Amino acid sequence: MRLLLVDATACLFRAFHAAPDLRAHDGTPTGAVFVLANILAKLRRQYPAEKVACVMDAPGGTFRNEMYPEYKAHRPPMDPDLRAQITPAADFIRASGCPLLVISGVEADDVIATLTLRAAREKCEVIIASSDKDLMQLVGGGVTMVDGMKDMTYDAPAVRKKFGVDPAQMADYLALVGDAADNIPGVKKVGAKTAAKWLNEYGELDSLLKRAGEIRGVVGENLRAAAADGSLALSRKLVALKTDVDAGKEWDELVPQLPDDSEWRALCERYDFRNLAGAMREFAEPQKPTAAKADGAAEIVRDLNALRRWTAKIRAAGAFAFDTETTGGAAMTAEIVGFSLAAGDESAYVPLAHLENSAQIPTAKALAEMAPLFADPRILKIAHNAKYDLHILANLGVETAGIVEDTKIAAFARDPGASTNLPSLAARHLGAQKTAFKELVNKKTARSFAEVDIARAAPYAASDAECAWKLRTVLIDGMDARERGLYAEFDRPLIPVLLRMERAGVLIDADELRRFAADMRARMAELRAKAVEIAGERFNLNSPRQLATMLYDRGGAAAGRKTATGERSTDERVLEKLADDFPLAAVALEHRRLAKLSGTYAEKLPRMTLARTGRVHTDFSQTAAVTGRLSSSAPNLQNIPIRTEMGRRIRRAFVAPAGSVLVSADYSQIELRMMAHVSGDDALRAAFARGADIHRQTAAEVFGAAEVSDEQRRAAKAINFGLMYGMSAFGLARGLKISQTQARHYMDLYFSRYPGVADYMARARRENVARGHSETMFGRRVPVSGRGGGAERAAINAPMQGGAADLMKLAMIRVDDWLRGSGMRTRMILQVHDELILESPLEEAEEAGERVRELMVNAAELSVPLAAEVRAGGNWDEAH
Repeated sequence: MRLLLVDATACLFRAFHAAPDLRAHDGTPTGAVFVLANILAKLRRQYPAEKVACVMDAPGGTFRNEMYPEYKAHRPPMDPDLRAQITPAADFIRASGCPLLVISGVEADDVIATLTLRAAREKCEVIIASSDKDLMQLVGGGVTMVDGMKDMTYDAPAVRKKFGVDPAQMADYLALVGDAADNIPGVKKVGAKTAAKWLNEYGELDSLLKRAGEIRGVVGENLRAAAADGSLALSRKLVALKTDVDAGKEWDELVPQLPDDSEWRALCERYDFRNLAGAMREFAEPQKPTAAKADGAAEIVRDLNALRRWTAKIRAAGAFAFDTETTGGAAMTAEIVGFSLAAGDESAYVPLAHLENSAQIPTAKALAEMAPLFADPRILKIAHNAKYDLHILANLGVETAGIVEDTKIAAFARDPGASTNLPSLAARHLGAQKTAFKELVNKKTARSFAEVDIARAAPYAASDAECAWKLRTVLIDGMDARERGLYAEFDRPLIPVLLRMERAGVLIDADELRRFAADMRARMAELRAKAVEIAGERFNLNSPRQLATMLYDRGGAAAGRKTATGERSTDERVLEKLADDFPLAAVALEHRRLAKLSGTYAEKLPRMTLARTGRVHTDFSQTAAVTGRLSSSAPNLQNIPIRTEMGRRIRRAFVAPAGSVLVSADYSQIELRMMAHVSGDDALRAAFARGADIHRQTAAEVFGAAEVSDEQRRAAKAINFGLMYGMSAFGLARGLKISQTQARHYMDLYFSRYPGVADYMARARRENVARGHSETMFGRRVPVSGRGGGAERAAINAPMQGGAADLMKLAMIRVDDWLRGSGMRTRMILQVHDELILESPLEEAEEAGERVRELMVNAAELSVPLAAEVRAGGNWDEAH
């Protein structure tokens, strides 16, 4: 059994400071309620529970105020806009079907502590949705905290990692440190590190006080003084959670109900939350599939006769779900240990290469029995993260034909802002709690899945296939027309395309990379010497703390942000802001970027070459970016600088084999064309229709110049791309090295010449932030969350970036179809940003390039013509 406890007051308070300034049609502030309602819907999806309670603080004081009248006395009055959202928040909680508890005389934390203690007596798992450090003392022994706004989870090790103490020591820790916001005294000059050090040495506060005389220095004197005057004892009482609160509802009443759909929709209409109207849809559905077993019993198939019974069962069903268990690592190198199957209400695990001495089917014989099923296009295959499993099968020579449904990709098509991992989806949609992989494979029990006992491995592995089988019913059969179109036309057909590209890989010139690495090391040595020269003394440029000392204490720069540990930040964003005025910051920034490029590419790429192919095989992900853009890892190709000499040196190391060239087909100004399409701006559309140089056209419009200079074109290019990404006048001024007044003047001129763009941006800021998502021309919804400039930039740009991503997917699918039917040896090998890279024999390159260009520009019909530039060369830099 599980109890979900939502600290609604804390969530609402944080939401108020993170949400956009949304208001209903009558001016009522609604941003915090909107975020809280989204969090509530998300929590109910992620953590289905038999018992639920949302807890809010009651108005008025508590027993702590009676104990200490100064408790929270220094807090400023509640913002009227926040106060106005308390009642609507409570209304949404009640309409969601969650029991709401508001108990006078205590805080929400005390109610949560009381219910957590009761749950422990009932042997009930507890999920506390909060980020309040006071509640961290409850974590452990079946109690987990989750931060719904940051998607962070805190178990006992996570609490120790964050605070340096165990959850059981948190009350003592909080008493020592105190809390200025709540006016809890603590011990003067004792901070987080000192408190953690003492508690790790002495165990608990009482033991520390018995040996307080051993503590030297000012902090020791302060500790003894706080013990003597009673302020430390008072702090301990104030942070202690009350665990005997009369919660107002009996334990059996804490049962979630089906949402009151009419009330929820009425509230959404009242507060103009159009996107939230269906947020509780999943909980209002009366029929749900039978929950998958939580790693329950599963058949273990140890001989060919048993496996043949399964293959016959699959043929009769016409479909099956499967999952592979491997030694881990990259898909191209992992070795199979076993595989699981599911069809109907049955599931099984087929062990192949576990290290234990027991009956297992030889891998070759098991795969020979299964191969006809995978090769039969009439039999539907289902998997979660299918591309990985298809790689494993391909490594073993097993080919797959027909449709492979992928529940991971389907989940992304439906909700790109939610988790797509299998345990999360199983919990959310099936009510199944899966065993974590790390419980089976870890340093203490088994370092590889092959070392896991088959009796333990079987239920875990079989539930993977069973969950995939049942999730197909929920996620794919339950799709609406928009979701199905995205999944069936864009996302699912791309899986085999990416599989072929990853297996093809790309050749790397190791010698070129070694030369590049040597040049980088020499340049970084020069930068370190220059940094010492600027600082006037030796220091370690790689040390953030020493760099902070040189920049802020010696160099006079104003310290801005702080790190999570309280240190003055010297991260890239900070250095960028300081670089114009402080040469040391500029040197440190360049050194850091070179070190990153060297470590990620120059030094690492040669080691990533697969021995059996002599190539590097990147891993493309369809679900990492909410916009739908493809991302890649091992190596990450998106992070290679596009326009710098260093970026060109890296691309020079991606080469074609002898007798072939790399062909690059790059969409021209695709996001600007998307802007013209979605905004409907007449001038922008007309410029693209004429085939004009859009940056020169913009310069002519903005500056009113018949003859556009290179400087004016450069400024227009910065405006075109910058405004599309929501750049402010400050950002434009910084990029062009002009005053903010001049930058604002340029922006005003731009919008006066392109009023359709101005109207679109205003509409996107207003509507997309309010409804919580943008939508591309193809119907993909991109989540927009948070408040302020970041949310507004996402609201404006997502339709362009997401639309361009989907356009590229269509082009890739069509290019792949053509290549497979053409009989040519040309093959796609890479996709980066708006560029598609193919490896082509010399005699095919010209035809391939022209055909790919044609397929790309005709992939979809926009209100402006699409364009693609095609080049060829011996390496990626030459082709680019």
